[in-house]
Amino acid sequence: MTINFDSAALAAAFIHDTDPNRPAFYLEEYFDRSSYEYLSTTELLTTHFVAGTEEISGVGRELLVNGSTVNGRNKATNFTFDPSDVTGTASGAIGLGGAFRYRIDVPFNIQDGEEAGNRTIIGDFTMEYDASREINGHSGWTLFNHVAWRADIFTLDNVVVDQTADTLMLSGNLAIGDGFAHLGANVGAIVGNFNLQTTVVPVPAAVWLFASGLVGLFVSGRAGKQVVV
Repeated sequence: MTINFDSAALAAAFIHDTDPNRPAFYLEEYFDRSSYEYLSTTELLTTHFVAGTEEISGVGRELLVNGSTVNGRNKATNFTFDPSDVTGTASGAIGLGGAFRYRIDVPFNIQDGEEAGNRTIIGDFTMEYDASREINGHSGWTLFNHVAWRADIFTLDNVVVDQTADTLMLSGNLAIGDGFAHLGANVGAIVGNFNLQTTVVPVPAAVWLFASGLVGLFVSGRAGKQVVV
């Protein structure tokens, strides 16, 4: 899953603006799956792969699709669907590996010579579909955070689902979810876009096949497909 954050839209979606020289909300650090899965929460708050505390690019950031078994803190995939009706039969979740650390422009303290108390981390992601969430223009697809607690961080709007014989693709916009509301966010504001693409291959009905290189994104039924990477 590739995510592209619009830095200006992200900053504009949050009301706090203590320091006019810094954005109200910005991406400070990105952790890919391999670096994220073994770091403690404390390390996630303090580790710098990019030196300094300034804004980094949010364009082209990747969250890898997890398998049915995972290492460390990542969430496993247990998503099922019928390829003839993806959203009508979708069940379970797509686990995505990686994390983001943001800075919030609120008053802060200095600890060990560095700003503290104004960072937030999202990760342990699952992407899920729920028809009951198709309200206020939302698609029903949601990206959930599971760091510390489960929260609907981004609702996925204007989603296009394209499932062919060997490929499953989803694309659309990222909108601020209720999980950011307590930080003064404008819930529903579009702050970027995403696309997810993975290969599918046929498997026999009711057979769950796991092997090296296969991930746990499944479909069931006579025309079933199993997603691989």
